[in-house]
Amino acid sequence: MITQKKQQHQTPRERHERMVRNVAGTFAIEGITLSDSSRNNLDRLFSGQASYEQIMEEIRAKYDKRK
Repeated sequence: MITQKKQQHQTPRERHERMVRNVAGTFAIEGITLSDSSRNNLDRLFSGQASYEQIMEEIRAKYDKRK
């Protein structure tokens, strides 16, 4: 377990990786594995490259094309 003091000294990349691992771990507990595209979206979200709204819009557009 990471102590609060260690969390304060983490680099942005370390925080990013920790957050992605936490999400993947939560899904794994439920028996769900993350797809490559889901992992990519988490990377983009946690790195600030895309907002939640942007990612959701892209996903909706992707599935609207399939209809």
